[in-house]
Amino acid sequence: MTHREEFLHEGEPESQQARRRRTRVVRTLLVFFFVLVLFWVVGFVAASVHATTKLSDAREQITQARRFAESFSFAQASLQTSQAQMSLESARSVLPLIRSASWVPFVGNPAHAFAEVIDQGEALLEALVPVIDLGGDLMRLAGLSDEYLREEASGVSPEVTFDDLSTQTKRLVLQRLAASADELDLLLARLRIVEEEMSLLAQSAQVGPLLAVLDPLVDDIHAAQEPLELLSIAARLLPGFAGLEEPSSILVLFMNNNELRPGGGFIGSYGVLEMAGGDIAHLETADVYVLDRAAESEIIRTAPEPLNRYNAATKWFFRDSNWSPDFAVSSGQAIELFLEEVGFLPEGSLVPAVDHVDHLIGFTPTYASDLLAITGPITVGGQTFTSENVADLLEYQVQYGYALTGVPEAQRKEILADLINEMKTRLYSLPSAQWPAVLAATQKALREKQLMLYSTDESIQDVLTKVRWAGSVESATADTLMVVDANLASLKSDSAIERGVTYEVYQNASDQWVGRVSIRYVHNGVFDWKTTRYRTYTRVYLPTGTEFLNVEGSWLNDKTQNPTRNEGPVDIAEELGLVSFGTFTSVEPGEEHTLIFEFALAPQVGEAIESDAYTLTVMKQAGAQNNALTLDLDFCKNVTHETPGEDSDEWGDDVYRLNTILDQDIEIQVEL
Repeated sequence: MTHREEFLHEGEPESQQARRRRTRVVRTLLVFFFVLVLFWVVGFVAASVHATTKLSDAREQITQARRFAESFSFAQASLQTSQAQMSLESARSVLPLIRSASWVPFVGNPAHAFAEVIDQGEALLEALVPVIDLGGDLMRLAGLSDEYLREEASGVSPEVTFDDLSTQTKRLVLQRLAASADELDLLLARLRIVEEEMSLLAQSAQVGPLLAVLDPLVDDIHAAQEPLELLSIAARLLPGFAGLEEPSSILVLFMNNNELRPGGGFIGSYGVLEMAGGDIAHLETADVYVLDRAAESEIIRTAPEPLNRYNAATKWFFRDSNWSPDFAVSSGQAIELFLEEVGFLPEGSLVPAVDHVDHLIGFTPTYASDLLAITGPITVGGQTFTSENVADLLEYQVQYGYALTGVPEAQRKEILADLINEMKTRLYSLPSAQWPAVLAATQKALREKQLMLYSTDESIQDVLTKVRWAGSVESATADTLMVVDANLASLKSDSAIERGVTYEVYQNASDQWVGRVSIRYVHNGVFDWKTTRYRTYTRVYLPTGTEFLNVEGSWLNDKTQNPTRNEGPVDIAEELGLVSFGTFTSVEPGEEHTLIFEFALAPQVGEAIESDAYTLTVMKQAGAQNNALTLDLDFCKNVTHETPGEDSDEWGDDVYRLNTILDQDIEIQVEL
């Protein structure tokens, strides 16, 4: 016989039945709670996965936007930023569900972590979107649509060149760019803030792992700052240099760094350039000697003493004007001497001249070589110039080759004018796809002081100085070092000279802080048409208060005029807010020689060491090649932190050692 379950329990006491009912209720509640928790866990996981996926999507979309912008496809870049914004909004929409996990032990507040990362993504977009919009505006003003650029890339449409842009178009582009200067500075500041905040968040135990989703963007943010900074600088400089509002007159110096001079290189040729509305209105070049000789009888200004002593220069000509290692000072001097000599020209003279100068551009064959690597070989006057031979071939043609072809001496440098004009044509004819390469070469030349700019407009000059395009001698550190060579009467021998500078700091037996600068010259050349014994007047610039102690390797003159190797004098001067020690030395082809200066460090340098915070600025000479630099600084106390860092095998002692290449000004910081 069977019985219902209820029948079986009817005979149980009431208390036992109540207990069973409670058990069923609890079981039901537990099942319900478990189902709720399961749904919550599934929802939380799904929301977290959704947010992470959308953050990953946003990262990829922002990266794509940057790539499109780099290829000037700003409409596509704008579309990607819009999609990235939607991805971030979608990620933010699930934050309430993620926030519900804040009570769970050991989980913390994941919603806070997600919110922080989303905020950083949106901040990044706020900085990028206006830049992309500006790029789109500039391309539209230039008449270049995304569709055209895509067709150009695929070969369907002809490649657009700078020459294709009308004067009105160039003016509109420059006006739009100039109007964006302040906005670009603000956007650049925003990018830097985002980069700093993302770096700080990466150190958070909660946010750090999640921020890894956006890690690739950190490098993108850093990489984006350089072109944005360049655009910001261009917005402030181009209108003035390009003659946007009114025509500008520019003096161009062709500085041959194979005959190195303090301000960049010997000024063998010059040009007068007139710009109007973004276009070249007039460009004419000339041999510097044509102007100097035309004015020679009128010049009474005496040359700096070392030029007189070692180069037999009694008068100070325009060609020798860049005697200061500060390019701004040299430029001011060059403009002054140029205009003075122009004033002596007879009426109707055909020598290229202007009656005033607004700006000055100086560059070396090193920069010209980099441009030729982009344009390809150029043939003028029956000679083919390449990035490898431009300096030597041009020098040979203006010194010897012209005579072999029957060109009068006064016209020997017309081949330079032909080369400049053809290079301008080639650059203006480059397809837009190659414009970034020209910008990169120009940035490199500015950074390495193979291209420098100067303006008589103080506001423009302030910008040039701030961004280190002016070749100014400036230091804000306790210690400073700059080695400056001046090739005096040794042809174009610098191309055969290998240099290396070593700077040592130590405490002598009298507890005096002492410095030693050793300049090693290796002459890898032989006597030929462009190379001879190297003769240089070398100056070392150091902080004011530095006391000269000794010199080794200084000669009264070169081997032919000083066979007994009598020691030469040391000139001590204060200029540019520094003290300089200058002397003459020489090295024969196939030999090497070291010039050594010893000195007591300036009081403020010793104080910096004693206060455990030593700083040093090492400045590169304008026009110099990228030479070896060795620092061997013995502080007699343990080095705890340094920038740039030493090699790991140098850690843990009292000496800061660095072997590097001086391709730009560098700043050293050492904590003791």
